[in-house]
Amino acid sequence: MYRFSNSLPYLLARLGVRMGDLFARVIRHEKLTLPMYRVLAALSEQGHPLRLGEIAELTSADVSTLSRIVAEMSRAGLLTRDRPENDQRSLQVVLTPKGAELAARLMPLAAYYEEIATGSMSAKEAAELKRVLVELYKNIDRLEQEVEAGLIKVPPPARSKEARDERPEAKARTSQQRGKTSRK
Repeated sequence: MYRFSNSLPYLLARLGVRMGDLFARVIRHEKLTLPMYRVLAALSEQGHPLRLGEIAELTSADVSTLSRIVAEMSRAGLLTRDRPENDQRSLQVVLTPKGAELAARLMPLAAYYEEIATGSMSAKEAAELKRVLVELYKNIDRLEQEVEAGLIKVPPPARSKEARDERPEAKARTSQQRGKTSRK
């Protein structure tokens, strides 16, 4: 039986929100938000300029929100935004030395949070958990296709017994049943 409090999305969100909130409390001293850290970490990990769409994919951020975050980070001197000569519609984002240095200081802290969260798990168990989470994320592609195709809809409200008894065919059956009982 489905239970919200034991559902996979709830448990994952609960973990992510709690870890994210605790991490945000520490990085705010660097004048960063969690989405800003994710941009820094994604750029640092990839090691080359990224387009906004690529950063959005890596960070699960909305492109319009990401655009504002990147502009703010650019003003803070953490990254640069440039339009390549061969593609003036595209915007490439690169860490500045200041941004790279900050990412290098924060990523070990993120690794420490992960170490605490995995607790007594072995390295092999933690790696397996990550593998399963990546697989689950990929599986969601099927749900996305079904939602896009309109195949998933909220079921109509269940009809109560009283509502079912109000239907004409139900009234007719009830009358027939009463007639049978009174003839006995």
